Amino acid sequence: MSCTKDFFRLSIILFGLTFIKAEDHIVSSTSVNDGLKGNCSCGGFPTSTPDVNSEPLLSQSPGLVVNCDDEGATTCKNLCLALATATKAKGPEILCARLKDAKELKLSAFYKLCSKPWSYADMTADEPLCCEDSKVAICPSTESSGTNAKAAAV
Repeated sequence: MSCTKDFFRLSIILFGLTFIKAEDHIVSSTSVNDGLKGNCSCGGFPTSTPDVNSEPLLSQSPGLVVNCDDEGATTCKNLCLALATATKAKGPEILCARLKDAKELKLSAFYKLCSKPWSYADMTADEPLCCEDSKVAICPSTESSGTNAKAAAV
């Protein structure tokens, strides 16, 4: 029952994001401002201060075209935060399936637009994530406090 509710909520969020994306596309195509535009990408890094040349552990390009200015950066950041928040419930399972093994990972959300570098989206996981053989595991740091590893997500 809980999985059905989570799926239903995620479907509503994704439908809403699709609607917003379509609306943004219509507005931007009829806009008087024909400034530089580019893609918005969302990514997760193992730190809130990655190296300039670092690549995210995982990334997604939702297909949103934004202005390459402060307004576009705000739109991209908000979309990436919404995606990160929407994936909190299943985030640990998805991450572990991709990463195979991880120790005390606290993923941070980032966004990128146009050819600019990745920018921190002001969101880092509250709890560390540990993975063993693609499965969520209890982290040693949370074992003594009784915190469940499945609570960890971006």
